[in-house]
Amino acid sequence: MQSRFGFALKTALLSLVLAGAFVSLARAERGVAPKILPEGTLAFVRVSDAQDLIAKFKETATGKMFQDEKIAPLVRQLYGSVEEQYTQIEDRVGLPLGEILKLPQGEICFAVVPQGDGPPAVLFLIDVKDKILSVNKLLEKGEALLVESGGSKATEVIENVKVNLYTGQGGTTFVQFEKDGTLVIASSKDLVKPLLAAWSGNGEEKSLADNVKFNSIMSRCGGSKDERPQVTFYVDPVEIARKILANNGGNFALAFFQPLGLNGVQGIGGSVTMGAGEFDSVVHFHLLLDNPRSGVVELLAMGSGDTTPEPWVPNDVISYTTFHWRFEDMLKNGNKLWDSLQGEGDFKNTVKTRLSDNVGIDVLEEIVPALDGRVTYAQWVEKPVTANSQVNIVGIKLKDAKAFQKDVVQKLITKFPEAVEKKAFGGVAYWAIKFPERPEGAPEPPAGLRVPTPAVAILGDYLILTDSTKALHNCIKVTTDAGLGLSSDLEFKLIAGKIKRQVGGDAPGMISFTKPEKSLEFMYELIRAENTQRGLETASENNPFLKNVNQALKDNPLPAFSVLAKYFAPGGGMMVNDETGYHYMSFTLKRK
Repeated sequence: MQSRFGFALKTALLSLVLAGAFVSLARAERGVAPKILPEGTLAFVRVSDAQDLIAKFKETATGKMFQDEKIAPLVRQLYGSVEEQYTQIEDRVGLPLGEILKLPQGEICFAVVPQGDGPPAVLFLIDVKDKILSVNKLLEKGEALLVESGGSKATEVIENVKVNLYTGQGGTTFVQFEKDGTLVIASSKDLVKPLLAAWSGNGEEKSLADNVKFNSIMSRCGGSKDERPQVTFYVDPVEIARKILANNGGNFALAFFQPLGLNGVQGIGGSVTMGAGEFDSVVHFHLLLDNPRSGVVELLAMGSGDTTPEPWVPNDVISYTTFHWRFEDMLKNGNKLWDSLQGEGDFKNTVKTRLSDNVGIDVLEEIVPALDGRVTYAQWVEKPVTANSQVNIVGIKLKDAKAFQKDVVQKLITKFPEAVEKKAFGGVAYWAIKFPERPEGAPEPPAGLRVPTPAVAILGDYLILTDSTKALHNCIKVTTDAGLGLSSDLEFKLIAGKIKRQVGGDAPGMISFTKPEKSLEFMYELIRAENTQRGLETASENNPFLKNVNQALKDNPLPAFSVLAKYFAPGGGMMVNDETGYHYMSFTLKRK
């Protein structure tokens, strides 16, 4: 009976949750969500206006591609497949899928709010405006299923608003009401009165809009005056942890918050903006930290420096990220924090016994001091394309590459002679990592997948690690022809210039560069690959949804890649470490 109630409850809320995936905040008569939620709100996700979000999405590269006459038939047929699957539950829900997706008409908000010393409560707020009659149909269906499963419904008037109180057989409760064309669903009746008071402007308590931490984060993530974010979010992770632990006997764990410096994490938040001027999309993320920092927060030791792509980075990478990190500062602070909890000297002893002794190298004295502080990560596609063709390339800058090869690499080779094989390409020596032979009787590796070929090399003053020998060979070739390098790529130069013009862009701790066109090409070739089509054909035999997808691809073959690629422009991002914490910003440009 309990499971039947759970099913009924989920069914009643299904349409609203589906709608919430597409929605945003509208300007209703009441104040926007941050002005009616309590000041101590623990978590919050808000879409400012559902219809604006949909309109802006249609203006993005993906939205325009979906509307292209050569791809739109495929999109429509795939959507039709979803509708077909939905019809299996349409009678229980009460509305067609198309009508459900039209319900959000303005603001949408999901929030987690405190309840005194008790566990937090959750709240959904959805502007439906003139779609309220359709919403009532959904609620009627849900109520019938709830009663059928042993639940009950009661009605109460609070602040002149009719409030429905639902109770399941197992005691699970939630409340629902509608006001000014806005539907509200909450897990606790105690939320209703203060929420309605704030709604009417008679609330005596401060709101989330008065929260200093919330405002500090949003001031960095709010977009420009003319282009406001469609989606914003905020989380107070430390306060959430306190609430959960306090209500589950976790007082012992709470005692470690202060010495670990976790209290220094003030909040996390961000935003998403589509169609902002020259940008296709812009994403902001901010980690708000105390200043000065201590404990685990002090381990975040990002520095700043040169971000020009190294001579070994190819111009055909899918993505490129480079950052500066003060490894010795992180080690020093980590040592201090560890020993403060475990006892003087325990950190060094633990690293020695668990790491250094096993690899035959003093990690603290020989490896960490040898690192110059810059790390680069790139992704590249190895042909032919398979599901795991995206390979990883990591470059770690060294203070003295020759000394590192002699004092570290050679010691590792001596320690594990059977694990590596020395090879050469283009006059550059490297070490291929050898896998143990497959035991007799062990299952064969999956067919049609790339077999990783890890390798290590030193190129210039960088230690290069990759899971593809082909990728390493490509990096070696690039070092002899600057025209093949990312540093001379015109699109990279364009993105680097945009980054420099952002706040903090003159000295970022990290930058990234992406080529959505390359990522799309990988997916395009993967979908068209014979192995993929054969696998989809097999999987669709017992899966109605995959069967519909397979049929849609047969009925509407993908057009030439150039049809899709013309919509996508490069993108990038950066991270800065300032007095308020860490701020990350990424963007993609509009294709002109």
